[in-house]
Amino acid sequence: MSLAAPWSRGRTLERSPRAAAGSERAVALIPVAQFVYFIFLMLIFIGQQPFSSRNQEQLVAMAANNDGSDPFKQAFFIGFALVLTLIELSRRYELKYRFTYWPLLLMLVWFLISCSWGVDPFVSFKRVMQQVIVIYITFLSLALLGPERLYRTLVAALVLSLLICWISLPLTPNAVHPPTESDKALIGAWRGFFFHKNIAGAVMALTFVVTAHAFFTTRKWYYALFSVMAFIFVVGTKSKTSLALCFAILAVSSVYRFLSQSVARRAVLLLLVGVGMLMFLALYIAFQPLIERLFADPTSFTGRVSIWQVAIDYLADHPYLGAGFGGFWQVGENSPAHAYLNQQFQMLTAHSHNGYLEILVTTGPVGLVLLLVSFVVLPAWWFLTGATKENVTLLATSFAIWSFVIYQNLLETSFFDKDRQVWVIFLAAIAIAHASYKTAERTDWNRSTGQVRRGSGWSRLANARTGAAQ
Repeated sequence: MSLAAPWSRGRTLERSPRAAAGSERAVALIPVAQFVYFIFLMLIFIGQQPFSSRNQEQLVAMAANNDGSDPFKQAFFIGFALVLTLIELSRRYELKYRFTYWPLLLMLVWFLISCSWGVDPFVSFKRVMQQVIVIYITFLSLALLGPERLYRTLVAALVLSLLICWISLPLTPNAVHPPTESDKALIGAWRGFFFHKNIAGAVMALTFVVTAHAFFTTRKWYYALFSVMAFIFVVGTKSKTSLALCFAILAVSSVYRFLSQSVARRAVLLLLVGVGMLMFLALYIAFQPLIERLFADPTSFTGRVSIWQVAIDYLADHPYLGAGFGGFWQVGENSPAHAYLNQQFQMLTAHSHNGYLEILVTTGPVGLVLLLVSFVVLPAWWFLTGATKENVTLLATSFAIWSFVIYQNLLETSFFDKDRQVWVIFLAAIAIAHASYKTAERTDWNRSTGQVRRGSGWSRLANARTGAAQ
């Protein structure tokens, strides 16, 4: 994936008058691209059925038609991709910036290959292509805007969503889960314009940490107010996972922000984040009898244990390749999950309620390894080595979103989950973090001269090409 952008922190090459005029035209197009990406985010957040009544018949119908064939969604994604592509093609100037994130592209290729052994390859293919387009829109927007403008656009979309959700509470009864819910535990939980209280809780939790970091940077009072409003809304959603992560993620990302000039201390912090994920295993070893009794109850974790068991039973019979991308749940009557269901409510289940397990059961161990490399290992390296005084706000905010999502996926599924809001926010954070890492000035050791030199990845590449040309 090679994309151009009208920004660079490296050495600028001399351009012809024609190229300079093209650059001015490109600068004029930046607000247009920013507006297009903002509208894309808002439509993703709001969805097709805001404030829907959500009775049992509607939920069954939505589950039956969840195969990626929605013509509105297809037109929506393709339309935005084409608009941004036209903006990209209308620019006339020499390329200064190339964005290459090969592990993510390799993962998408593996997802496409996995479609071939799914029970319905065409459904899996449509779901993969939806992911390809969403990722393309995100990174093309990065190329058009740069990480700073992409960050500001994301903040604006989150704040507007927060305000709409608060305004909707007194205006419509469907801003909370209605009495028609089949799951009585949902009744009365706030959801704003979102489809489900867990989605609302996750988005508002991310709004909480993003606006908190915006306040730390700007010291503007309204960002503090937005952060408090977002936290109160999370409480109203009764989303336990998001509520539990709110202050923990804010605390960890604030420490990361404080340690922006110390690679060694950031390494310790990242190690602690990783250790936290391994605590599940340590707790199991220490309290094995108690935890086994808890997990023996299919209602534990609000039914998640019984859903996990469906995926685990399938993996025991198909340990190597999985069911094909998006090919385990809701693929019609032939869905592989149907042979392993152990509760009636699972007929409406759309995912495994664990992002790592979902990728494993659909794309096998290869898919899981690619996921961990692309979204856990490599971003951890960016956050470890890429922070500077100039990009600390971008990386600290991205670190907060990244930390939230990798933990949230232990109990929910947002990795590659169609056009889910958390997934699109996470992609934006990954794009911002990668671009910030690439443009950060880092210390390099030159073994031939014994000297230390500083420079960004992009500027060193530009300098090397310039020297070769001379």
